[in-house]
Order: sequence, then C-alpha cells, then structure tokens
Amino acid sequence: MGILNFFRKSEQPHRRQPRLATRTYRAPQDKTVAGGWLPSSAYERAPSALSAIRGRARDLAHNNPHASRAVSVLTSHTVGSGIRFSMRGDEEYERAFRAWASSTACDYEGRLNFYGQQSVMARTMYEAGDAFAVIRQEREKGDDGVGRIVPKIQLVDPDQLDEGASPRSIGNKVLSGVEVNPRGQIVGYHMKVDLDGQRSEFFAADAVIHLFEQLYPGQVRGIPRGAQALVRANTIDSFMSAALAKARVEACLAAFVTGPSLDDSTGIIGESDDVSEFVIPERLEPGTIVPLPDGHDLKVVVPSSSGGMREYIEVSLMSCAMAYGVTYAQLSGDVSKANYSSEKASRLEFYRGVDTVRSHFVMPALARVEMAFREAFVASEGREVDVTVSMTAPGRESIEPSKDALADMTALAAGGKSFGQYCAERGLDREEQLRELKEERRMIADAGVELQFGTFILALAAAAAAEDARAISTDSESG
Repeated sequence: MGILNFFRKSEQPHRRQPRLATRTYRAPQDKTVAGGWLPSSAYERAPSALSAIRGRARDLAHNNPHASRAVSVLTSHTVGSGIRFSMRGDEEYERAFRAWASSTACDYEGRLNFYGQQSVMARTMYEAGDAFAVIRQEREKGDDGVGRIVPKIQLVDPDQLDEGASPRSIGNKVLSGVEVNPRGQIVGYHMKVDLDGQRSEFFAADAVIHLFEQLYPGQVRGIPRGAQALVRANTIDSFMSAALAKARVEACLAAFVTGPSLDDSTGIIGESDDVSEFVIPERLEPGTIVPLPDGHDLKVVVPSSSGGMREYIEVSLMSCAMAYGVTYAQLSGDVSKANYSSEKASRLEFYRGVDTVRSHFVMPALARVEMAFREAFVASEGREVDVTVSMTAPGRESIEPSKDALADMTALAAGGKSFGQYCAERGLDREEQLRELKEERRMIADAGVELQFGTFILALAAAAAAEDARAISTDSESG
C-alpha cells in the first residue's frame, strides 16, 4: 500500500481564490479581507448594487437619528429657504416668474411652491442619490380669460424609475431606468408615474430634471450620501440597543436568601417557633426591612458595568460624519469638545463642500426650470425676453457677528470685496438691497432724522433733498 500511495497524486490543500471586486460600488457589507482584496477598475455607468445601497440609505435616513440629522443639515445648508432668481432687463418677466415661483401654481400636485420643491429635491438627492422632476407644459386660463402656457413641475421618487424597461430604439440600453443611446448620451427616462405603479411611461431627457451628485464620467445614477458608512451607522443603532438592554440589567438588583435546606420536618422557609410566618418579598422597595428567620442570610447581587461605550460611539460617529460630509457636532449634536477655532475650521470645510454641490449640480438643474418658464412666457406673450439671470443662495448665520462684520468692513474699504459679493454671501439680492436702502433713506429724510451706523453718518436729508432738486430741475427744463 505504501508503494501504491507513492504513485498516487497527492491532494493539495484547498486554497481560497482571491476575492475580486469588479464593481465601483457594492452593497454595504462588513467582511474581513480574507483571501486577498484585489479591486479591479471595472467601469459602471450605473452601479449594479445601487438598489440595495439606495434602500438601506433611505431606511437609515428615515429611522436612524444621526443619518436623518446629516441629511437635514445638508439640505438646509444647500438650499435653505430657497435659491432665489434675479432678472435684470425685463421687469414684467421678473414679476411673472417670482409670482409663479412663490405660489403653488408651479407644482403639478398643487402643494409646494418652487422653493419648497427645491428642498424636497435636495433632500431626496442626499438620501437616495437622485432627485427627478418632470416639466409639464400646461395651458391655463388667467383672470382675463386668456389661456396661457404654464409649466408644472412634477416631483418623481427615484424608486419610481422602471429599471426593467425595454429601450424604445434599437441599439439603446436602459441602465437603472435611464435610456442611453450607443454614443453614451441620455435620451430619456422610464418612470412609473401612475397611482398603482404598474404602467411605465417614457419621458424625453429635455423634459426631465435629473439632480444628482456626479462623481465620475459617464455616471447616469447618483450614489446616496454616506454610502461608505451605512454598515457602521446601522451598527451604531444595534450597539446602542444592546447597550440599553445591558444598562437595564445593570440597574437591576437581585437578592437571594440562603440558609438550611428544607425538608419534611421543617416545612417551608419561615415555619419555625421564632417566626410563625415568613414570605420572601418578590421586590425590594426603598426603605424595606425584611426580617429573616434564624439561620438564613440575604445576599445581594449587583451586576458589574463595563466602560468604553462612549468612546466606541464617538469614533463611529466621526466616521459617519466624514462619509456624509458633515461635521461631528452637526451629526451628533455633541459640542462638549468643540471650541471656536476647531468648530470654525470644520465649518469652513463643510461650507466648501456644500458650495461645490450647489454650484456644480443644484444651480444648473434649477436654471433649466427658469428656461422652461421663459419658453412658456414667450409662447404666451408672443414676444422675446432678453434678461440676465443670476441666482442667490440663502445666507449663512455668523458664529461671531462682531468679528465677521469688522472683517467685511475692512474688505469693502480695501476693495477686496464688492458690494455685490457682500450681498451674495448673506443671501441678499444686490438690486433689491439697493432699492430698499434708497427707499429707507427717503423715509428717514421725510421724517427729518439723522441716523448713525458705526462710524458712518448718513446725511439722509441732504442726499434726498439734492436728488429731489435734480429731479425738479430736469422736469422744468423738459417743460
């Protein structure tokens, strides 16, 4: 047998093959790097695990307090009360657009104004990766009975995209509900917009606003914020639930009565000549005194506590904060270890990230809404509109207003900042600000008072009187 065994092929021990990561993004998982971690540079326009990532990210955003807080912070700092439009060159068109944007006439469902829709789209983008809006041009009759074309914006949930739809043209592909032609251009979207979600409808790309944070070339679907820390955020929930259960046990107080074993001669505990009747209490109330029979003792069991919970939660929340792109204080609400310098440094980095998303992705998407309204206005009024459009984001609250005000005054005096830049930083429209200042000067001048702001004395009465004198002189010369 030994000779035969020599000629037999020896069995090699089973060797696990290296795990190849062929996707840019994968479903959240927590595995040890066993057998090697060899990621490849596979290219995906829409990650294959996107559905699982989006589902878990939205579940956390709805049920996890830290994830919900991160999404709310990102939304409030990106759009806040709404990104406002300023038009110069056509006052009638500007009034029409602002009236449309401030009313619910812009909403297909008639619930939100344009600024409320901005908030919903930004929140959906952060929690689900995508936000979709269909622009529908509808004809409505005004108060004068004239039918006008008015754009209606219908918000569509990202889960309403039909990922199993068939392409409308030969050679096209449908990637997670987005139809792409052979040249890589997006031609439209397949959406289930009916009430039961069974019928899929195709919308051309020029009728759909697709808001998402593009991270790599050719990307057609967005990745939810915090995708890198979904497992960790969910683990924090599980850990805190387990810690709470453990804390309940640690708070419990157990007592055991020890003494001679019972037999038939003695009967139950407490049946003796000294204590005629003894009942072991089921609970120990504060101030309770329990008499024990002779030969019995009471032993109290106090569960031991363990530390390290706070440190683990802090480190985990720091990792989640980095994944979501917010500060630790914003995510956790814990400012016990923050000071002015550290908080300001972290806020500056956070502001840069928010400004990047707003400038590169949010504002271009909102500009398409203004273009759709302009097309409808031109078609209804029968004339061209020549305006210069700008957008102003909401201003940020100052951490130390006195220091920031002094820095602004220095920059304005030195020419390092224009008045328009100053207004934009505070979410103010320059034209509106100048009009309000002019109106206030007239009102103060008419009241015959003089106001002093810091080191500046406003000679309001003299300025207003000089302006009125020039106006009277111009009218008399023309007459």
